Amino acid sequence: MERKDRILEILKDLKLENLPFKVNEHNIGELGLDIAKDLNFILKSISINSSLQWCFSTVKKAKVFTIIYQANEQGKSIYKEEIAKQIPEYSYKTIATIVDEGMSKGFFISLDPPDIEVSDKKIKNIRPSLEVITAFYNWNINRISTVAKMIKKYSK
Repeated sequence: MERKDRILEILKDLKLENLPFKVNEHNIGELGLDIAKDLNFILKSISINSSLQWCFSTVKKAKVFTIIYQANEQGKSIYKEEIAKQIPEYSYKTIATIVDEGMSKGFFISLDPPDIEVSDKKIKNIRPSLEVITAFYNWNINRISTVAKMIKKYSK
């Protein structure tokens, strides 16, 4: 199959209507290259910060992190048991190991729950550390900035 035929075949299956700019057979290759470069940047930039690198080092840790992060941003309490309920494909033991490791490294911390009173001191309300929150914001700000530049480039 010729390169041009391959490009046309690919274009048929793309959901181009979801893009805020026009893509055609003349610029699809350049867009694909820009997307790959952006993904490479995203993956490399995680390793700049040791806390983010740890939080995203496995799919399991990333899932646990996002649940803890969302609970923090929503002002809701989150405990190992609740995380295990939200990620049923992993055992409580796996979740507890990830949380305990994150806490021992200082990436997760225990704070008093904002919304309920807990009498059992073994139950800990888990939060991301300030370092993790700041690194996560900065990493995402960079991602948003890169995508905004890409949109601007292809919207011309």
